[in-house]
Amino acid sequence: MKTKLIQPILMPIFVSIIFLASVSLALANSASQSGPDGRRQYKYSDNFTSYEIQVNGDISVNDDDSGIKSISRGGYLKVSKKTFGNKRSIIIEGSSSGELNYEYYEGRTKVPFEPEGRKWLADILLDVVRLTGIDAEGRVKRIYKKAGVDGVLAEIRQISSNSVKAIYYETLLKNYTLNTDENIAICSAISRMSSNTERGRLYKEYSSLFMANKNTSIIFFSSLSKLTSNTERGSVLVSIESPIEFNNSIVTDAYFTCVDRMESNSERGRVIRNVARTQEMTTPSYVRLLQSTRKLSSNTEMGATLRSLEKMDVNIPDIGDAYFNAIDGMSSNTEAGSTMRDLIKKQQLTNDNLIRMFASVKKLTSNTEMGSVLRSLPDMSLTDASTINAYFLAINSMTSNTEAGSVMRDAIKRMELNEYSWKSLFNATSKLTSNTEKGIVLTTAIDKMPFTDNVLEGFFASTNHFSSNTERGRVLRDVTKSENFNKYSCIGVLHSARKLTSNTEKSSVLLAVADTDWINNEDIRETYIAVAKTLSTDSEYRRVVDRLIE
Repeated sequence: MKTKLIQPILMPIFVSIIFLASVSLALANSASQSGPDGRRQYKYSDNFTSYEIQVNGDISVNDDDSGIKSISRGGYLKVSKKTFGNKRSIIIEGSSSGELNYEYYEGRTKVPFEPEGRKWLADILLDVVRLTGIDAEGRVKRIYKKAGVDGVLAEIRQISSNSVKAIYYETLLKNYTLNTDENIAICSAISRMSSNTERGRLYKEYSSLFMANKNTSIIFFSSLSKLTSNTERGSVLVSIESPIEFNNSIVTDAYFTCVDRMESNSERGRVIRNVARTQEMTTPSYVRLLQSTRKLSSNTEMGATLRSLEKMDVNIPDIGDAYFNAIDGMSSNTEAGSTMRDLIKKQQLTNDNLIRMFASVKKLTSNTEMGSVLRSLPDMSLTDASTINAYFLAINSMTSNTEAGSVMRDAIKRMELNEYSWKSLFNATSKLTSNTEKGIVLTTAIDKMPFTDNVLEGFFASTNHFSSNTERGRVLRDVTKSENFNKYSCIGVLHSARKLTSNTEKSSVLLAVADTDWINNEDIRETYIAVAKTLSTDSEYRRVVDRLIE
């Protein structure tokens, strides 16, 4: 009784296993190799079935994939299939007369080809052609004629080997004039292949077809995004020679989204630099490119990319804003500074871009890089009020007196400054906490600054911020030696000297004034004596007053 009950239950299960074994080659282990004589060998196996196939020469199959139509002279097809330990084999050779010779084996026993061998061949041939790619062109032609692109794609879905799938796709793309919808369908289908190498090769070779118009281009870049190999995706993108429709915002976004989804900074940087060099970019596409550049997590790649954009006009407002946003996204002071210096060297910046750059300089945390960027500015007129304000805000944000002083001395020597910029410079100088740096900047300014009332007012206001009598006294004495020394500056020296707390320094400044011709001016003499009276030692007082009598 038990045996009778078990048999009906087991039979459907056993039949199901046999069915799955015959159709489930997609999950099989497979290997193939080619010999020097053109022979190709294939091995496929799953849990139930294994194939060993050898192919040589050109082979074509009949219309229903049940038999061989022809094999080129000297060619052959050898197939062995083992199922649950049972092995069958067939050898088909092409003779010089064009006839086919068959040998059929069950196990090791040779059996007449008719009728069992022919029947077995009809059972396995469809698997064989799908596993090996035999007569791919003939089959594509036949299927396409009957069912169009959809029919060929349906057949490709039944094929497990990526290399064989690629043969079918290539045959379809190479031999037929396809419309937009058909190209889109093929492009999308290729993206479902599991081999990055085969997908990359097809996308690379047929990119011009997939970029025939904006609709196919969008799908092409979207499909490329599914390549999990950064190297393959980058290789395809770099190989594109057809013009990309960067005047279309959707195409542009599809392209750079494809780039953004790459995990490798080096590949992303390489692709971005290549597209900027080889394609005609619009303003919006440059903005999108810069946004992609900012997303790089490698400062080295970001800097290299930004410095490579030689065709880009950063003075276009939208581009300039995106460019400096990218710089602001860098965490490396060295790369950010290098990039800004490179920009200064290559492009003549507008005031708006100078202002934007000064804001980026201000965000640097390295005084050395800040100073280096500001000193790399070309000789120019620093006369626009907004530009002046941004420039000195950057200087004021520096925590190094040495670097800030160096930048201001550089500006004094090379820049064309107006009264407003001179006053801004002296205001920045007054904020230096180093008396030495403050004194060097002011001394440097004496020979360059105009001795106008407004400029002198800023100069002497800055001297009032010295905490060192020695440095203030030295600067005031240097003013008296200027060939531009005038009455207003003389009065300024005396008023500033009044605030000196060192009798020695105060008297030395008064004596320096006494050595100028302005001491003969009645107003100057009156101010001179008033300052002298603030000396707290009789000896110093007599010394400076006696100089008036000499």
